[in-house]
Amino acid sequence: MKVNVEKLQEPLLKASGWVQQNSILQAIKNAFIMTIPFSIIGSFSNLIKMQLDAWIKSAHINNVWLTNTSDLFGYINTATLGIIGIIVVLCSSYSYARELQKKYQTVNVFLAVILALAAYFVMVPKNINFADPKAKIIEGFATSFFDYSGMFTGLIVGMISVYIYARLSKSKIKIKMPDSVPQNIFDSFASLIPITGALFIFGIVRIIIQSLGFVSLIELISEVLIKPLLTVGTGLPAIIVVILVEQILWFLGLHGFNIVWGVMSAFWLPLFLQDVAKYAATQSFAGISIAPNTMTNVYAMIGGSGATFGLLIAMLIFTRKGEKEREIAKLGFIPGCFGINEPIIFGLPIVLNPIMFIPWIVAPLMNAIIAYVVTKIGWVVPLVVLNSGNEPIFLSTWILGAFHTSPVVLTLVLVILDVLVYAPFVILNQRSERAQFAKEAKLAAAASES
Repeated sequence: MKVNVEKLQEPLLKASGWVQQNSILQAIKNAFIMTIPFSIIGSFSNLIKMQLDAWIKSAHINNVWLTNTSDLFGYINTATLGIIGIIVVLCSSYSYARELQKKYQTVNVFLAVILALAAYFVMVPKNINFADPKAKIIEGFATSFFDYSGMFTGLIVGMISVYIYARLSKSKIKIKMPDSVPQNIFDSFASLIPITGALFIFGIVRIIIQSLGFVSLIELISEVLIKPLLTVGTGLPAIIVVILVEQILWFLGLHGFNIVWGVMSAFWLPLFLQDVAKYAATQSFAGISIAPNTMTNVYAMIGGSGATFGLLIAMLIFTRKGEKEREIAKLGFIPGCFGINEPIIFGLPIVLNPIMFIPWIVAPLMNAIIAYVVTKIGWVVPLVVLNSGNEPIFLSTWILGAFHTSPVVLTLVLVILDVLVYAPFVILNQRSERAQFAKEAKLAAAASES
C-alpha cells in the first residue's frame, strides 16, 4: 500500500495544489461547502417525512398530531432541498465575489449576490405551464427551477454574473459621486451601470435560447448533455456510462444522481417495476432480469453516491484522533447508513479534490460490475421488492432481495472492497492536509515575528 501511495502522491498533490490556487475552482468548492447545512437538514427532513408517511399509510393511522408532524418536516424539506438551486446561486456568487474582491477592490459582495439572484430570475420562465406552449399561461415560477434541477444553472449564472459585474465595475464608464456622499449610496450608484449591463446580457442570452426552441437554460443543458444518456441501453455498458456521468457531475459539485436519474428514471424504472410485478405474481426469480437502476442506485452507491460508506470506515481507521477528517467521519457515519453523504462530499471535501477523484470513480464502478456479474451467474438473487429506499444499508438490501441473505452478503463484501479502494487515498489526502497545515502555521509564525 505504501508503494502505491508514493507513486500516486506527486501528480495528485500537484493537481491538488493547482485547484487550491485557482480562484474559480476554490469559489465553487467553497460555495458547495456552504450548502452543507441545508443539504443535511433537508435530507433528514425528507427521510423522516417519508418514514412517517409510510407508517401513517400502512397502519391506516388517522392522527392529526402525526399528520402535522409529517407536514412540518415537509415544509423544512421544501425550504432547504426544495430551493437548493437558489441556495447555490447565492453561495456561488458570494464565494466568487469574495475571490474577485482580491483583484477588483470595487466589487461590493452584497450587491454582487443580489445581482446573481436577479440574473437567475431573468433566466427563469414566468409561467408555471412553460413546458406546454398550448396551455393557458399561469404566472408564477415552476418549482423545478429551484430544486436540484436548477443547481447547474444556478452555479453558471451565479459565477458569470459576478464576473461580468466585477469587470464592468472597473470600466471607465461609471456614475461619479462627490466624496462627501455616504459609502452605501456611493456603492449603489457606482454599481448601477455594471448591474444593468449584467442583467441586459443575461436577458439577451435568454432571448437567444428561446429563439433556438428551448424554454430555458435548464432545458438546453438537459437536451444537449443529459438526454443522450437515453440511448445507452440497459446492460452493463449503460450502467457504467451512467455511473461515470453521475460521479463526474458530483465531483464538480452538482447533484449527479438527481440530474441523471431525472432523465433515466423514465427509461429504467419501468424495467424494475416489471420485475417487481413478476416476482409478486410468481414468487420466483425465474425469468427476472437485472434491473439497471438496482445496480446504479443500490450496489454501486452504498452509503450514497461514490459508495462513501467504505470511505467513512477508511477515514475512521486511517485518520488520527482529533483530525478534521476523523470528526467528519464520526458526524457522517449515521447519515451514511441511510445513504445521506453530503457531510462527506462537501466536508472532506470530495468536490474538486483531485486526490479523491480516482476512488470516487473506481469504487462505484467496481461495485456495479461485481454486483452485475454475480447476479448474472446466479450467486446473488435479483432485487425485486419496491421499498421506500430509506432503510439502513444492509436492511435495505435484505428487503429489496425479498428477504434473502445473498444481497446482504454481497453488500458486505462490496463495503470491504470499498474500504480497500479508498484507504490509500485517505492516507494521501491526510498527508496533503498535514503538509498544508504545517505550511500555513509556518507562514503565520513568520508573519507574527515580522
